[in-house]
Amino acid sequence: MLLNTAFWRALEHRIAYRDAMPTLTVTHEAPLELIRQHPSLALELVQATLNVPLPASLEARLGPTDLNNVVPAQFTADSVITLHDPATGEPALAVVIEPQGRDDADKQYSWPAYVTNVRRAAKCPRAVLVVICPDPVEGEKCRKGIPTGHPGFDLLPIVIDPLHAPNPEGGSAWLLIFDACLGALEMGTEPGARRVLNAVHDSATSAADRERLITLILKAAPAAARQILEDLMATTEWKSDFVESFVNVGIEKGLEQGLEQGREQGIVEGAIRAKAEDILKVLDARLLKPTKDQRGQVNAATDLVQLDRWFDRALTAATTAEVFAD
Repeated sequence: MLLNTAFWRALEHRIAYRDAMPTLTVTHEAPLELIRQHPSLALELVQATLNVPLPASLEARLGPTDLNNVVPAQFTADSVITLHDPATGEPALAVVIEPQGRDDADKQYSWPAYVTNVRRAAKCPRAVLVVICPDPVEGEKCRKGIPTGHPGFDLLPIVIDPLHAPNPEGGSAWLLIFDACLGALEMGTEPGARRVLNAVHDSATSAADRERLITLILKAAPAAARQILEDLMATTEWKSDFVESFVNVGIEKGLEQGLEQGREQGIVEGAIRAKAEDILKVLDARLLKPTKDQRGQVNAATDLVQLDRWFDRALTAATTAEVFAD
């Protein structure tokens, strides 16, 4: 399986995580990265786990920096998703996403603060805490209510673990991919692996999107499931969707230059490309139409700091001129 081995080793070096959360494993990071790529996934998760009906028309947005600063620094920059009424633009619900690897005694104080602080910062009538826990045993501990001492104010976290994952039937392809990354979906059989690859095919809009999604899945999958996925992707049926698309976005170049030499460059290039795409997606979603020159400016940028600045502005700016003011 030389092709598969080289293919996998190359993919290992292509995932670019954010600067935060150095202590979390890919099992914790993968579901969060999916929510960052597709904020509407947060709405699906809340709809599937909260016993309060929410309209499917709510518009999901990544929380801007001022919202994320109300939670601890080890959170990723996109751990707050705000859901807005598409007609008025007003926030209807703020969703705090918390990755949890083990039970933490400090959560009885910090988790209620997350909800109240984010609700205040977003000027939102409602806020909820969604805890993503890859270990069902720890998930049960996290599911216990947290009494604050104030009458009627006991926090009951929404905890999603492999045994309490939302049913992907009837949901989007992103929800199925989320379950796969969480370990709630069987990928160790050919039908299960095909189901996941079909979901990636249906959800991804570009070769770069497929690259990011399949890398997350492969890193989160057990060894046996990973081998099945790799074997399927190398077949004629899937090769054009996965292997060849990865070659088109630079993996072949990385292999030729040597995996170790190309590792850092590949990570930086992948992060730059992803950030540029995210900026344009946010602008398009908010119906702010950048000019041809502005799109070219984003696509040509090589400074992640500058791209981060534009991204934060794109979330709240009234015009594209405000985004690119510098």
